[in-house]
Amino acid sequence: MARGEIVINENNCRGCGYCQGFCKRGCIVMSEDKFSPLGYILPILADFDKCNACGVCGQMCPHFAIEVYKFIEN
Repeated sequence: MARGEIVINENNCRGCGYCQGFCKRGCIVMSEDKFSPLGYILPILADFDKCNACGVCGQMCPHFAIEVYKFIEN
């Protein structure tokens, strides 16, 4: 089974929420207390166990702020 991890480039993120909106598994949520250097609300990976590294969040990000890593468990 594959598991995923996302890395948010805080300097590129504009807090648009597309990553949250397009995550079919509900793994990403917008933080209530984490902000980018420019003051935008940042998304966080809220449920690591649900993420399968499909990559949709990274593909939909208009500011190229998300990198997706896939880990395959044996």
